[in-house]
Amino acid sequence: MTSLFADAPAFFFEAVKKSGINCLKRQENLLVWQQVLNNTHYIPTHYSCALIDFYLAYQNGQSLECIDISFILEYDGQPCAVWPLSLSLKNQSIVISSHGLAILPPLFTTHLSRKLQKKLVKICQKILVEFCQRANISAWDSAESFSGIVNPALSEWQIQSMNLGVDTSLGYDMFIDLADNITQIKSGFRKSYKSLISSGLRMWDISVVTQENSKVWDEFQAFHVAVAGKETRCAQSWDVQHKAIIEGDAFLVILRDKDGMMVGAGFFSITRDEGSYGVGVYNRALFDKPLGHVVQYCAIEEMQSRGIRWYKVGIMAYPVADYTAKEASISHFKQGFANHVFPRYQFSYNT
Repeated sequence: MTSLFADAPAFFFEAVKKSGINCLKRQENLLVWQQVLNNTHYIPTHYSCALIDFYLAYQNGQSLECIDISFILEYDGQPCAVWPLSLSLKNQSIVISSHGLAILPPLFTTHLSRKLQKKLVKICQKILVEFCQRANISAWDSAESFSGIVNPALSEWQIQSMNLGVDTSLGYDMFIDLADNITQIKSGFRKSYKSLISSGLRMWDISVVTQENSKVWDEFQAFHVAVAGKETRCAQSWDVQHKAIIEGDAFLVILRDKDGMMVGAGFFSITRDEGSYGVGVYNRALFDKPLGHVVQYCAIEEMQSRGIRWYKVGIMAYPVADYTAKEASISHFKQGFANHVFPRYQFSYNT
Protein backbone atom coordinates (compact mmCIF):
# COMPACT_ATOMS: atom_id res chain seq x y z
CA MET A 1 0.00 0.00 0.00
CA THR A 2 2.87 2.38 0.72
CA SER A 3 4.14 1.85 -2.82
CA LEU A 4 0.65 2.47 -4.22
CA PHE A 5 0.38 5.67 -2.16
CA ALA A 6 3.73 6.87 -3.49
CA ASP A 7 2.51 6.28 -7.05
CA ALA A 8 -0.95 7.79 -6.47
CA PRO A 9 -0.08 11.42 -7.41
CA ALA A 10 1.28 10.20 -10.75
CA PHE A 11 -1.89 8.16 -11.28
CA PHE A 12 -3.97 11.23 -10.55
CA PHE A 13 -2.21 13.54 -12.97
CA GLU A 14 -2.27 10.79 -15.60
CA ALA A 15 -6.06 10.83 -15.25
CA VAL A 16 -6.04 14.63 -15.57
CA LYS A 17 -3.90 14.47 -18.71
CA LYS A 18 -6.09 11.72 -20.17
CA SER A 19 -9.16 13.93 -19.66
CA GLY A 20 -7.81 16.42 -22.19
CA ILE A 21 -7.69 19.46 -19.89
CA ASN A 22 -4.53 21.35 -19.09
CA CYS A 23 -3.54 21.94 -15.48
CA LEU A 24 -0.97 23.75 -13.38
CA LYS A 25 0.04 22.31 -10.01
CA ARG A 26 -0.76 24.67 -7.15
CA GLN A 27 2.55 24.39 -5.35
CA GLU A 28 4.44 25.40 -8.50
CA ASN A 29 2.05 28.24 -9.38
CA LEU A 30 0.98 29.97 -6.16
CA LEU A 31 0.58 33.40 -7.77
CA VAL A 32 -1.63 31.99 -10.53
CA TRP A 33 -3.76 30.21 -7.91
CA GLN A 34 -4.33 33.54 -6.14
CA GLN A 35 -5.05 35.32 -9.41
CA VAL A 36 -7.78 32.79 -10.20
CA LEU A 37 -9.26 33.24 -6.71
CA ASN A 38 -9.29 37.00 -7.22
CA ASN A 39 -11.41 36.48 -10.34
CA THR A 40 -14.08 34.35 -8.66
CA HIS A 41 -17.41 35.56 -7.27
CA TYR A 42 -16.64 34.42 -3.72
CA ILE A 43 -13.50 33.07 -2.04
CA PRO A 44 -14.17 30.56 0.77
CA THR A 45 -11.31 30.31 3.26
CA HIS A 46 -10.79 26.61 2.52
CA TYR A 47 -9.62 27.48 -1.00
CA SER A 48 -6.88 29.78 0.30
CA CYS A 49 -3.23 28.76 0.10
CA ALA A 50 -2.82 29.78 3.75
CA LEU A 51 -5.27 27.14 5.01
CA ILE A 52 -4.07 24.50 2.54
CA ASP A 53 -0.46 25.01 3.64
CA PHE A 54 -1.48 24.86 7.31
CA TYR A 55 -3.26 21.53 6.84
CA LEU A 56 -0.30 20.03 5.01
CA ALA A 57 2.16 21.23 7.67
CA TYR A 58 -0.07 20.03 10.51
CA GLN A 59 -0.72 16.57 9.05
CA ASN A 60 2.87 15.89 8.06
CA GLY A 61 3.99 17.22 11.45
CA GLN A 62 1.87 14.48 13.04
CA SER A 63 3.79 11.88 10.98
CA LEU A 64 0.71 11.39 8.83
CA GLU A 65 1.56 11.19 5.15
CA CYS A 66 -0.27 13.87 3.20
CA ILE A 67 0.37 14.99 -0.39
CA ASP A 68 -1.05 18.09 -2.06
CA ILE A 69 -2.44 17.45 -5.55
CA SER A 70 -4.34 20.74 -5.90
CA PHE A 71 -4.28 22.18 -9.38
CA ILE A 72 -5.40 25.07 -11.58
CA LEU A 73 -7.58 24.21 -14.58
CA GLU A 74 -6.85 25.91 -17.89
CA TYR A 75 -9.19 26.36 -20.82
CA ASP A 76 -8.09 27.87 -24.14
CA GLY A 77 -4.75 28.58 -22.48
CA GLN A 78 -6.33 30.64 -19.68
CA PRO A 79 -6.57 29.68 -15.99
CA CYS A 80 -10.27 29.31 -15.22
CA ALA A 81 -10.63 27.36 -11.96
CA VAL A 82 -8.83 26.03 -8.89
CA TRP A 83 -9.41 22.63 -7.32
CA PRO A 84 -8.03 21.94 -3.80
CA LEU A 85 -7.25 18.25 -3.38
CA SER A 86 -4.95 16.07 -1.29
CA LEU A 87 -4.04 12.44 -0.75
CA SER A 88 -3.43 10.87 2.63
CA LEU A 89 -3.12 7.47 4.27
CA LYS A 90 -5.67 6.36 6.85
CA ASN A 91 -5.47 2.85 8.27
CA GLN A 92 -3.23 1.93 5.33
CA SER A 93 -5.90 3.04 2.83
CA ILE A 94 -5.55 5.97 0.44
CA VAL A 95 -7.98 8.82 1.04
CA ILE A 96 -8.64 11.63 -1.41
CA SER A 97 -10.07 14.80 0.12
CA SER A 98 -9.82 18.57 0.10
CA HIS A 99 -7.17 18.75 2.81
CA GLY A 100 -9.14 16.84 5.42
CA LEU A 101 -12.55 18.01 4.26
CA ALA A 102 -14.92 16.21 1.92
CA ILE A 103 -13.87 16.98 -1.65
CA LEU A 104 -14.75 20.55 -2.58
CA PRO A 105 -15.85 21.35 -6.15
CA PRO A 106 -13.62 23.32 -8.51
CA LEU A 107 -14.02 27.08 -8.02
CA PHE A 108 -14.55 28.83 -11.36
CA THR A 109 -13.77 32.37 -12.46
CA THR A 110 -16.73 34.67 -13.10
CA HIS A 111 -16.16 34.93 -16.86
CA LEU A 112 -16.77 31.22 -17.45
CA SER A 113 -20.16 30.36 -18.96
CA ARG A 114 -22.57 27.93 -17.27
CA LYS A 115 -22.23 25.65 -20.29
CA LEU A 116 -18.45 25.49 -19.98
CA GLN A 117 -18.65 24.99 -16.21
CA LYS A 118 -20.95 22.03 -16.81
CA LYS A 119 -18.46 20.53 -19.25
CA LEU A 120 -15.52 20.95 -16.86
CA VAL A 121 -17.44 19.60 -13.88
CA LYS A 122 -18.21 16.43 -15.84
CA ILE A 123 -14.55 16.09 -16.70
CA CYS A 124 -13.45 16.61 -13.08
CA GLN A 125 -15.85 14.02 -11.73
CA LYS A 126 -14.74 11.58 -14.41
CA ILE A 127 -11.13 12.17 -13.29
CA LEU A 128 -12.16 11.34 -9.72
CA VAL A 129 -13.87 8.10 -10.70
CA GLU A 130 -11.02 6.90 -12.91
CA PHE A 131 -8.37 7.80 -10.38
CA CYS A 132 -10.17 6.08 -7.52
CA GLN A 133 -10.49 2.92 -9.57
CA ARG A 134 -6.77 3.01 -10.42
CA ALA A 135 -5.70 3.73 -6.82
CA ASN A 136 -8.04 1.15 -5.24
CA ILE A 137 -10.08 3.85 -3.47
CA SER A 138 -13.49 2.34 -2.82
CA ALA A 139 -15.32 5.53 -1.85
CA TRP A 140 -15.04 9.30 -1.66
CA ASP A 141 -17.08 12.07 -0.11
CA SER A 142 -17.81 15.47 -1.54
CA ALA A 143 -19.54 18.56 -0.17
CA GLU A 144 -20.56 22.00 -1.34
CA SER A 145 -21.22 24.85 1.07
CA PHE A 146 -22.55 28.38 0.88
CA SER A 147 -20.66 30.43 -1.68
CA GLY A 148 -21.90 33.97 -1.18
CA ILE A 149 -25.23 33.61 -2.99
CA VAL A 150 -28.36 33.38 -0.83
CA ASN A 151 -30.90 30.79 -2.06
CA PRO A 152 -28.93 29.67 -5.16
CA ALA A 153 -30.11 27.10 -7.67
CA LEU A 154 -28.44 23.71 -7.54
CA SER A 155 -24.89 23.94 -8.87
CA GLU A 156 -23.46 21.85 -11.67
CA TRP A 157 -21.37 19.98 -9.09
CA GLN A 158 -24.50 18.97 -7.20
CA ILE A 159 -26.41 17.98 -10.35
CA GLN A 160 -23.56 15.93 -11.81
CA SER A 161 -22.90 14.29 -8.43
CA MET A 162 -26.49 13.08 -8.29
CA ASN A 163 -26.17 11.79 -11.85
CA LEU A 164 -23.31 9.59 -10.60
CA GLY A 165 -25.75 7.88 -8.23
CA VAL A 166 -24.31 9.25 -4.99
CA ASP A 167 -25.95 9.10 -1.58
CA THR A 168 -27.05 12.64 -0.70
CA SER A 169 -27.45 14.24 2.71
CA LEU A 170 -27.46 17.67 4.29
CA GLY A 171 -25.27 19.36 6.87
CA TYR A 172 -25.56 22.94 8.06
CA ASP A 173 -23.11 25.82 8.41
CA MET A 174 -23.61 28.93 10.53
CA PHE A 175 -22.70 32.38 9.23
CA ILE A 176 -22.85 36.04 10.16
CA ASP A 177 -23.72 38.58 7.46
CA LEU A 178 -21.08 41.27 7.97
CA ALA A 179 -22.90 43.70 5.67
CA ASP A 180 -25.14 44.53 8.64
CA ASN A 181 -23.81 47.19 11.00
CA ILE A 182 -22.35 46.04 14.30
CA THR A 183 -25.41 47.19 16.27
CA GLN A 184 -27.69 45.04 14.10
CA ILE A 185 -25.35 42.07 14.39
CA LYS A 186 -25.12 42.38 18.15
CA SER A 187 -28.91 42.63 18.46
CA GLY A 188 -29.12 39.13 16.98
CA PHE A 189 -26.78 37.57 19.55
CA ARG A 190 -28.14 35.27 22.23
CA LYS A 191 -29.56 37.50 24.97
CA SER A 192 -27.07 36.38 27.65
CA TYR A 193 -24.10 37.15 25.35
CA LYS A 194 -24.80 40.86 25.11
CA SER A 195 -24.05 41.65 28.75
CA LEU A 196 -21.11 39.24 28.80
CA ILE A 197 -19.53 41.05 25.84
CA SER A 198 -20.12 44.46 27.41
CA SER A 199 -18.50 43.43 30.69
CA GLY A 200 -15.67 41.62 28.90
CA LEU A 201 -14.82 44.69 26.84
CA ARG A 202 -14.32 46.57 30.12
CA MET A 203 -12.55 43.68 31.87
CA TRP A 204 -9.80 42.82 29.37
CA ASP A 205 -7.07 44.65 27.52
CA ILE A 206 -7.76 43.69 23.89
CA SER A 207 -5.41 43.79 20.91
CA VAL A 208 -5.49 42.46 17.35
CA VAL A 209 -2.29 41.20 15.73
CA THR A 210 -2.38 41.98 11.99
CA GLN A 211 1.32 41.99 11.10
CA GLU A 212 4.62 40.32 11.96
CA ASN A 213 5.13 40.09 15.72
CA SER A 214 7.36 37.17 16.65
CA LYS A 215 7.36 38.03 20.35
CA VAL A 216 3.59 37.93 20.71
CA TRP A 217 3.30 34.92 18.41
CA ASP A 218 5.79 32.97 20.53
CA GLU A 219 3.81 34.00 23.60
CA PHE A 220 0.59 32.73 22.00
CA GLN A 221 2.25 29.42 21.12
CA ALA A 222 3.57 29.01 24.67
CA PHE A 223 0.10 29.85 26.03
CA HIS A 224 -1.39 27.13 23.83
CA VAL A 225 1.11 24.57 25.15
CA ALA A 226 0.44 25.62 28.76
CA VAL A 227 -3.34 25.29 28.37
CA ALA A 228 -3.13 21.98 26.47
CA GLY A 229 -0.54 20.63 28.90
CA LYS A 230 1.71 19.52 26.05
CA GLU A 231 3.04 20.40 22.61
CA THR A 232 0.30 19.28 20.22
CA ARG A 233 1.62 20.65 16.92
CA CYS A 234 4.85 20.87 14.98
CA ALA A 235 6.80 24.13 14.71
CA GLN A 236 6.14 24.41 10.96
CA SER A 237 2.37 24.56 11.47
CA TRP A 238 2.85 27.53 13.80
CA ASP A 239 5.19 29.20 11.31
CA VAL A 240 2.61 28.79 8.53
CA GLN A 241 -0.05 30.51 10.63
CA HIS A 242 2.26 33.38 11.58
CA LYS A 243 3.09 33.78 7.89
CA ALA A 244 -0.64 33.95 7.15
CA ILE A 245 -0.94 36.93 9.49
CA ILE A 246 2.06 38.63 7.90
CA GLU A 247 0.61 38.15 4.41
CA GLY A 248 -2.86 39.41 5.37
CA ASP A 249 -4.57 36.02 5.31
CA ALA A 250 -5.29 35.84 9.06
CA PHE A 251 -5.31 37.80 12.31
CA LEU A 252 -5.07 37.06 16.03
CA VAL A 253 -7.29 38.53 18.77
CA ILE A 254 -5.63 38.65 22.19
CA LEU A 255 -7.11 39.26 25.65
CA ARG A 256 -4.92 40.25 28.61
CA ASP A 257 -5.69 40.82 32.27
CA LYS A 258 -4.75 43.95 34.23
CA ASP A 259 -1.25 42.52 34.82
CA GLY A 260 -0.65 42.04 31.10
CA MET A 261 -0.96 38.25 31.19
CA MET A 262 -2.54 36.56 28.16
CA VAL A 263 -5.82 34.98 29.25
CA GLY A 264 -7.44 34.24 25.89
CA ALA A 265 -6.75 34.39 22.16
CA GLY A 266 -8.39 33.44 18.89
CA PHE A 267 -6.83 32.92 15.44
CA PHE A 268 -8.99 33.65 12.39
CA SER A 269 -8.37 32.88 8.71
CA ILE A 270 -9.67 35.33 6.11
CA THR A 271 -10.03 35.87 2.38
CA ARG A 272 -11.42 38.82 0.47
CA ASP A 273 -14.96 37.57 1.16
CA GLU A 274 -14.97 35.20 4.11
CA GLY A 275 -13.58 34.74 7.60
CA SER A 276 -13.43 31.52 9.62
CA TYR A 277 -12.46 30.57 13.17
CA GLY A 278 -9.22 28.61 13.45
CA VAL A 279 -7.71 28.20 16.92
CA GLY A 280 -8.98 29.40 20.28
CA VAL A 281 -7.05 29.19 23.56
CA TYR A 282 -8.43 30.28 26.93
CA ASN A 283 -7.24 30.16 30.52
CA ARG A 284 -9.18 27.24 32.00
CA ALA A 285 -9.26 28.88 35.43
CA LEU A 286 -11.26 31.78 33.96
CA PHE A 287 -14.00 29.87 32.13
CA ASP A 288 -16.61 31.66 34.25
CA LYS A 289 -15.44 34.94 32.71
CA PRO A 290 -16.38 36.32 29.25
CA LEU A 291 -13.39 35.20 27.18
CA GLY A 292 -14.59 33.50 23.99
CA HIS A 293 -17.53 35.90 23.72
CA VAL A 294 -15.21 38.92 23.57
CA VAL A 295 -12.81 37.26 21.13
CA GLN A 296 -15.67 36.50 18.75
CA TYR A 297 -17.07 40.02 18.98
CA CYS A 298 -13.70 41.65 18.33
CA ALA A 299 -13.08 39.28 15.40
CA ILE A 300 -16.38 40.36 13.87
CA GLU A 301 -15.34 44.01 14.21
CA GLU A 302 -11.97 43.26 12.60
CA MET A 303 -13.54 41.44 9.67
CA GLN A 304 -15.96 44.30 9.12
CA SER A 305 -13.10 46.81 9.13
CA ARG A 306 -11.49 44.79 6.31
CA GLY A 307 -14.65 44.75 4.20
CA ILE A 308 -15.17 40.99 4.51
CA ARG A 309 -18.77 40.03 3.71
CA TRP A 310 -19.40 36.77 5.59
CA TYR A 311 -18.07 35.17 8.77
CA LYS A 312 -18.34 31.37 8.70
CA VAL A 313 -18.87 30.70 12.39
CA GLY A 314 -18.87 26.89 12.16
CA ILE A 315 -21.00 23.79 11.72
CA MET A 316 -24.41 23.46 13.35
CA ALA A 317 -24.57 20.21 15.28
CA TYR A 318 -28.09 18.84 15.73
CA PRO A 319 -29.46 15.86 17.71
CA VAL A 320 -30.18 13.38 14.89
CA ALA A 321 -26.70 13.73 13.40
CA ASP A 322 -23.61 11.90 14.63
CA TYR A 323 -21.87 14.66 16.62
CA THR A 324 -19.89 14.24 19.83
CA ALA A 325 -20.89 15.98 23.04
CA LYS A 326 -17.92 18.35 22.62
CA GLU A 327 -18.93 19.23 19.04
CA ALA A 328 -22.51 19.85 20.17
CA SER A 329 -21.31 22.11 22.99
CA ILE A 330 -19.08 24.16 20.67
CA SER A 331 -21.90 24.41 18.15
CA HIS A 332 -24.32 25.63 20.81
CA PHE A 333 -21.87 28.36 21.82
CA LYS A 334 -21.41 29.50 18.22
CA GLN A 335 -25.14 29.44 17.50
CA GLY A 336 -25.47 32.31 19.94
CA PHE A 337 -23.66 34.54 17.42
CA ALA A 338 -24.86 33.33 14.01
CA ASN A 339 -27.66 35.08 12.13
CA HIS A 340 -27.79 32.72 9.12
CA VAL A 341 -27.73 28.95 8.69
CA PHE A 342 -27.07 27.60 5.19
CA PRO A 343 -27.26 24.01 3.89
CA ARG A 344 -24.11 22.05 3.12
CA TYR A 345 -24.82 19.49 0.40
CA GLN A 346 -22.99 16.21 1.10
CA PHE A 347 -22.39 13.40 -1.40
CA SER A 348 -21.00 9.92 -0.80
CA TYR A 349 -19.77 7.94 -3.78
CA ASN A 350 -18.85 4.25 -3.87
CA THR A 351 -16.82 2.93 -6.80
